[in-house]
Amino acid sequence: MATDRIRHPLTAGQPVNITPCAFWHTDPADKPVHITPHGPSDILMIQNLRDPVTPYFGALRMRTALGDRARLVTVDHGGHGSYHASSRACGDQAVTEFLLTGHRPPADLRCTASACA
Repeated sequence: MATDRIRHPLTAGQPVNITPCAFWHTDPADKPVHITPHGPSDILMIQNLRDPVTPYFGALRMRTALGDRARLVTVDHGGHGSYHASSRACGDQAVTEFLLTGHRPPADLRCTASACA
């Protein structure tokens, strides 16, 4: 954990520590939330292409379910962390802009090693 706190300062390494999950109670289970395209258009998603924990196909399904409510920033990178976790300035810029101003990109972005598309 000490190493991951340094590697992931934004979350103090919390996402890489799965120990608490072993003790979570699962009963009674809540009903699944139904995701719809209805509601405020103020969602920005960021997802690595090769995330071993939350696969890219799940982000695509969520993006489709949210419709125009969301924008998806796809980062051509591996690992679970996307924001300030790689050298992909494109993704970091989009998220920082959103956090500071609430403005999303006009369309989904795909961030490669060299640019946004």
